Amino acid sequence: MTEPSHRDWKRQQTSHALARAAFELTREHGLEGYTIDDVVGRAGVSRRTFANYFSNKEEAVTALALEQLHQGISSMPELPADTALLDWVKGLAIHQLSGGLLDLLFQLRDLAEADPALRPYLESVHAQIRRTAQHVVGERAGSSVSKLTSHIIVGAAYGALSSLIDGAVSPPSSPGEFVEKVFSRLKSGL
Repeated sequence: MTEPSHRDWKRQQTSHALARAAFELTREHGLEGYTIDDVVGRAGVSRRTFANYFSNKEEAVTALALEQLHQGISSMPELPADTALLDWVKGLAIHQLSGGLLDLLFQLRDLAEADPALRPYLESVHAQIRRTAQHVVGERAGSSVSKLTSHIIVGAAYGALSSLIDGAVSPPSSPGEFVEKVFSRLKSGL
């Protein structure tokens, strides 16, 4: 993987600062309890800069999840090329969820429950997470398994994650425990 240019790095830092500020302000005051001027003030940038990155506060608040997703993918430890696809996806899921994505998704869920205006943005994030997972898994699978198989694996794994985030199943003691349980059931045919 190539290192980002200084300009790309600076853009990532600015985006992160804005998203982090919006997320923190929402946790502190609720979505309606602050303005975009508060966000840019905390991030140390101009209002115009905010508009270059996000169309509104809701988009900025939920952007941290996508940032975390992409960081998790780029920092995924290499597994041997002959690792079975299901085991590779399990490794990716453990890496992502143990790296803070699960906690962030829980926090965003709670914020969206408190401020329903966030719900469509959080649903969009969930859809983007699933599409990204499908793309990454599809690339890893290549022609070694059918496209349908990779879609089934991602669908099952994401369905389990959704049930956890939605509160349909009890939270595990650790993300790794949850992922192990899910993939053990997938391997055994449920």
